[in-house]
Amino acid sequence: MLKRTFSTILLLSILFCTVYFGGIYGVIGLATLVSTLALFEFYRLVAKPEFGGNPRKFVGLVGGALLIPAIYYGASQGEVTTGTDITMLIPAGVVMLFSVYSVIRLQKNASWRLPSIIGQLSTGLGLLYLPFMVSFFALLIGQFENEMNGVFFCVWILLSTKFTDVGGLLGGKLFGKHKLASNVSAGKTWEGVAGGVLLSMLVGAGTVWALNALGAWECVPGATGGIHPETGKIILSDGFAFSPLAGALCAIPFAATSVVSDLIESVIKRQAAEKDSGATIPGMGGALDLLDSLVLVAPVGYCMVKFVIL
Repeated sequence: MLKRTFSTILLLSILFCTVYFGGIYGVIGLATLVSTLALFEFYRLVAKPEFGGNPRKFVGLVGGALLIPAIYYGASQGEVTTGTDITMLIPAGVVMLFSVYSVIRLQKNASWRLPSIIGQLSTGLGLLYLPFMVSFFALLIGQFENEMNGVFFCVWILLSTKFTDVGGLLGGKLFGKHKLASNVSAGKTWEGVAGGVLLSMLVGAGTVWALNALGAWECVPGATGGIHPETGKIILSDGFAFSPLAGALCAIPFAATSVVSDLIESVIKRQAAEKDSGATIPGMGGALDLLDSLVLVAPVGYCMVKFVIL
């Protein structure tokens, strides 16, 4: 627990230093680095005999390292319109539905295994599961060109999501009695889920309050908000208001999605007969363990910001 607490504080410090000193490019670089490391760990897992995969690691890792910056660049140059991002949401939706299906199947049948095609197509599927899904953060940032609005939204999404893990851990230890999915992850309980949702809402509200107090949001003078009719970019109006209550309510789907996102990684690790994806982060595991709850949340967060908040 002490190692996990120390790692959490260190990671939050790295995040805030990256945002403050690195700005947009620092955040894109950090997202690229973490997702590429997570992809490396994913390839290591699926290459194990228990999984039977044979990924082309070099090709996949190079593609993964280029994907997030490329999507950010395209979005910042106005190449990603409303129709384009909706198209991107289709494969993201497939990943999410398959994740739910896999968790349910394993929970019902402890001997169930992921289809062999996962191992056979692991190079491309790894790119889809990790860099592509994480790239929705880059897509959100790029929608605002060179302004920091997208970064602040991403910070809110990330904190609301990751503190679901903290709330789940505390709620499970203090009150956990009813197992959530014992065949997938023995430690998760419904009480932990409730604790995760509550803490996520509190952190979501607190983050929005802090960003409002710091004057984080940049508005376009004279704009009416919504989508720019020519560039397709999201813009903020002079009267833009994002309340802490809205921040708390919008955090609920992040928390719910993060549970499934965490469980699908447990399915992968279980089939590979591994407890953690790596040992990079003391008390937490590897980069994939760090990203696990954010993978499915990224497209949900993008939709929440673009189609609900704005």
